Amino acid sequence: MSTTVKAVYEGGVFKPKEPVSLQEHAEVEVVTSTRPPRDPEDPTGWKAIDSLIGILKGTPPDVSENHDAYIYRKPGE
Repeated sequence: MSTTVKAVYEGGVFKPKEPVSLQEHAEVEVVTSTRPPRDPEDPTGWKAIDSLIGILKGTPPDVSENHDAYIYRKPGE
């Protein structure tokens, strides 16, 4: 059986954010997935995305329109 439980890690212990239906001393396997905290100044992430504009230098002028061809085509095609 598999259940997803959101939890907070504090003081070496995972603390569920909601009640869980488990028997006392039940053994479980924990798989973690972390997310970086949201920037209160950029809750949507658009400022972070905008900061990427222009970071690649020397790329072909059509790279945004044809990026799949540049990424996936084999050399010599």
